[in-house]
Amino acid sequence: MRLYAAIVPPEDIRAEVASVVDAVAPNTAELDRVVAEDLLIPVTHFGNVTQRDFAQMLQLLNADAESWSQPELRFSGSAALEFEGDRSVWVRADGDLDGLFTIGRGVPVSVKRLGFLVDRRRFRPWLSVGTITDATTAPYLERLTAALDDYKSRSWTLQSLTIVRRVPGESPSQVVDEVIEEVPLGGR
Repeated sequence: MRLYAAIVPPEDIRAEVASVVDAVAPNTAELDRVVAEDLLIPVTHFGNVTQRDFAQMLQLLNADAESWSQPELRFSGSAALEFEGDRSVWVRADGDLDGLFTIGRGVPVSVKRLGFLVDRRRFRPWLSVGTITDATTAPYLERLTAALDDYKSRSWTLQSLTIVRRVPGESPSQVVDEVIEEVPLGGR
């Protein structure tokens, strides 16, 4: 199983973010947008995991997550093309970022004890709303980032870390992400 951990905002907030993006220019070719139901903040990728390793990983994550707080979060502000090779437009998480970074740094540390070689890229508390295309213009990108800068979501409490499985889709180039587990945070 190809697995990764993610932060999944509430459904209504994902729909709200998607509507902000659509309000700038619906159905535009200037952004390969992420649909509302797929909006999430990746924490780390675990790679291809056996069922036995997954069971051990889940047991360890559940134990460690008991000590992680349930951070109060919201979205506020944007980022775009922030680092070399980045083609994404992002909305930034805000609020209890210390609590969020504890989770973001804690997951790789937890599974490393099992010998997992996890994605070591730095955790960013950003939600990708889409990637630029060959048709993207500077004025469109400026309007989109301005709309995301003006957007302030309601606050929400992160109650769990989501484990996602990536599976082949209907076509050879398509992949589908399915939630397979929720790891409760904060000693529940």
